[in-house]
Amino acid sequence: SGGSDGAFRKDTTQWVARVKHYKTLVPDLGTDKIRNVMDMNTLYGGFAAALINDPLWVMNVVSSYGLNSLNVVYDRGLIGTYNDWCEAFSTYPRTYDLLHVDGLFSAESHRCEMKYVLLEMDRILRPAGYVIMRESPHFVNSVKNLAAGMRWNCHQRDTENARNGDEKLLICQKKDWRSSKAASE
Repeated sequence: SGGSDGAFRKDTTQWVARVKHYKTLVPDLGTDKIRNVMDMNTLYGGFAAALINDPLWVMNVVSSYGLNSLNVVYDRGLIGTYNDWCEAFSTYPRTYDLLHVDGLFSAESHRCEMKYVLLEMDRILRPAGYVIMRESPHFVNSVKNLAAGMRWNCHQRDTENARNGDEKLLICQKKDWRSSKAASE
């Protein structure tokens, strides 16, 4: 509903190019260092489909307030679920090596505060795990500031189509840190 064959094909082609670019920014992507991946705002599962030959699996999450496209994800032979990102995501017993966020903040920021979504992301991301965020420059800058407080190392990058000023990439890695008291014991 709301999609078309042409939109599906365009999405698939677009994600192949995007993943190729992502692999230059996160060299661990495509290796056995990143095994558990979540696409937090998938449409047709294009991100997961572009990674199909890599040694990992992708949990595709369709926003419960977005286009109902989970059937397309399933038809591709991929796994997925719905979630309202203004609520917690049930992850037990799994955590993730990489979280991919494409337009989630732009789509959902009117419903809830994004700092709570970031805290949820921090909870489900493994230490030394990565976040690849594709968002408007406004949200990339906002998230970059909040992520520093969560002790994530972040750097902003251009998308694969550097001429497109509507989107930027924020690549973050969660630090494996301990309190100074625990470190001295």
